[in-house]
Amino acid sequence: MRNGIGRRMRFIGVVALGGMALPVAGYSYGVEVPENGTVAYGRGGAFVARASDASAVAHNMAGILGLNGWQLVVNANVGASSNCFQRAGTYNGSADVPIEGTGTRFPNDRLTGLPSYAGRAYPEVCSNTAVALAAQVLASYRVNRWLAFGFGLTTPSTPGSGQVFNDSVRLPDGTEAPTPVRSMLFQKDLLVAYLPIGVAIAPHPRVRLGLTFEPGFARFQFGVMANAAYSSPQSPDTDLLIRLNASGFFLGGAASTQILASRFLSFGAQFRYHAPVSASGTAATTANYYAANAANQAPGTFSIDEMRVHLPWTLRAGARFALPRAGRPTQDDGSGRYDPMSDDLFDVEANFTYEATSLLGTTAISNSGNITVGAGSTVPAPAKIALNSNLGDVMGVRVGGDFNILPGRLALRAGFSYETQGINANQAVVHIPAYGGASIHAGLSYRWRWLTVSLGVGTFFFTPVSATSATGAVVTPGDTAGAQINPANCTTSQGQGACTINRGDFHGNLTNGSLGFAFRF
Repeated sequence: MRNGIGRRMRFIGVVALGGMALPVAGYSYGVEVPENGTVAYGRGGAFVARASDASAVAHNMAGILGLNGWQLVVNANVGASSNCFQRAGTYNGSADVPIEGTGTRFPNDRLTGLPSYAGRAYPEVCSNTAVALAAQVLASYRVNRWLAFGFGLTTPSTPGSGQVFNDSVRLPDGTEAPTPVRSMLFQKDLLVAYLPIGVAIAPHPRVRLGLTFEPGFARFQFGVMANAAYSSPQSPDTDLLIRLNASGFFLGGAASTQILASRFLSFGAQFRYHAPVSASGTAATTANYYAANAANQAPGTFSIDEMRVHLPWTLRAGARFALPRAGRPTQDDGSGRYDPMSDDLFDVEANFTYEATSLLGTTAISNSGNITVGAGSTVPAPAKIALNSNLGDVMGVRVGGDFNILPGRLALRAGFSYETQGINANQAVVHIPAYGGASIHAGLSYRWRWLTVSLGVGTFFFTPVSATSATGAVVTPGDTAGAQINPANCTTSQGQGACTINRGDFHGNLTNGSLGFAFRF
């Protein structure tokens, strides 16, 4: 480390906790894939007013009153995604304090005195392809036309929960350089699971109500690089890697309804709310991360006593039209024998969705312990810090339907979805690939006696984000007064690149499918 860095190490706790400001917003998962459950997925997510298998336990508990006897569904959405960023500008420091690579895996050139990548354009970097599995195991039991129960396990329908960028890149001429996204959150792994337990009742033959208790579990694993030098924060020789691992339980629930206006028309709605997650765990730090000799790295840990994350509530509502087959049971007859795959010629549903992702804007973290900054040297981790993110609420539409080619045997389906953008372009970051865009879906179901096998596929068209005026600063320990770098007023000693780490173009891609098995007893 350069002279003067040691004097600033007392501020390094700000680095650690400042770096955590990025991961918290990742709880929005990234790209939301409509919707978990293979039948719902094939319909583009239009599955609030329809209830044709036990996945209704997650989408609309009230709808399970239309399912006969015991039913069980096992679904899995499988996706492969990648998120890319082309950072604007070049690897630079400043005229006063150039980039320093001495002692790192990116050593200074003997002639220029700078690392060989200095002054080169940033390359486009993409996260390693991540395969995500969103699973459901749900069951329902209809006691009679007035009462039914549902329970099981479900996970969020998203491939955005896992994302890893390499910590270094190769430039076109083979030169190795630090990754351009190292000062943003470049490693992310989320695990979230819900255990819905609910009841459905019918106070009126045409009105069904559902109430769900939904405890959950969340695990957050993140990696971000901060820098220990306030005056020269773009040099890899003072980078500090922070890996956060925290987990916790939370409570939630949902209220839902299904209204059977006629044998042709039905309406459905669900409001879902979760209390904040209270997570705890350990933050692992590695000072001098890019050291050429790994023995010169300084690992350490401190405790995350509580990370309190406020979760968004969601609202979904939809209308469904079904054309019954002559002489067959209908959705409003109360017999419990109605089965959309056997008794309808076709159906079409349209949904509206709203997610209050802006609630993720404030997060509180409490800590204890010390941060290791060198061999035998530690500083206290800051006791408390409040973090802010900048997300907007997300709205979407889903339209889809089924056509029963062979009633009770073979059904084909298709759907469409559209979602608004959830991130602010000028504060975009790689760990939240919440692009706006549309998707088209298709699927089929084949039934053999008590078993129905379903398949679904989807193609996504995301709108790229151009962050031409973005201002995001490298996280540093602060100056002698404890102030962080101000993106609106970068000094010449820091270099303009220290305050534009997220300026550039973002885009992503996704391949996704779904497989499900439904059992009727």
